[in-house]
Amino acid sequence: MENFKRYSSFIKRIITTSEPVRKQLLESSNSNIIKAICELLLNVLQKNIVASGSVIAKLKKHKRILYILLKEKEDFKRRKEILINNSKILIALLPLLK
Repeated sequence: MENFKRYSSFIKRIITTSEPVRKQLLESSNSNIIKAICELLLNVLQKNIVASGSVIAKLKKHKRILYILLKEKEDFKRRKEILINNSKILIALLPLLK
């Protein structure tokens, strides 16, 4: 969670912007930011971070993508590519960052 705390303002900006800007920000992100986003998703799904049922339901609609994204063996480039191509997943995290 140290990565998330360090980059929380940038992650919040990624989540709150429009789709084209979100993709550009994800493309310019470094490995620590991608890692922080993956940590946040994992903690929400493991219920280490309290989230409403609607947030979890929205994330579970994309469970195949999340499974690939959260695999330990996936490298940085693959995770970044998955997040760029499926950036709508991040919109579900918006209620957590308010």
